[in-house]
Amino acid sequence: MTPLDLSGKPPRHPHADLGGVVFLARSIDKLRASLPGGDLGLYGIRGFTERMLDQLGITQAAITAAVAAAAGDEDVLAFVRAHTTQDKIDAWNAYAQTREPSGGDRTAALKNYPWLHERPDLIFALDVLAEDDKRTFPARA
Repeated sequence: MTPLDLSGKPPRHPHADLGGVVFLARSIDKLRASLPGGDLGLYGIRGFTERMLDQLGITQAAITAAVAAAAGDEDVLAFVRAHTTQDKIDAWNAYAQTREPSGGDRTAALKNYPWLHERPDLIFALDVLAEDDKRTFPARA
């Protein structure tokens, strides 16, 4: 896959799944942006992507190499499916969809996302990330 520039736009939506793996599409975008010639902009691999890889039992180096060699998303999905189990994917999906920002510490989350004062309805981290994308890139998200 070619490197990606995330300096002026967000990666794919946090809720977007690829082949039944929540956050994988977004992680692929961030990994592409970490390739030589790419630009992560405000994003990073630490956090949700790192946690996903840990729970799936896949190293960052291995999936980055798979992304670099892939022709498209389906190749990366095939790599993930070959290197983890459905049980791990199911556990990851359950975790990702119910994780609260800052481990449920709303005070800490407010330090990272001060605008959460305006959005008490946003409880889960994936929703907070989606809103943060909209606020950071209002014309692009």
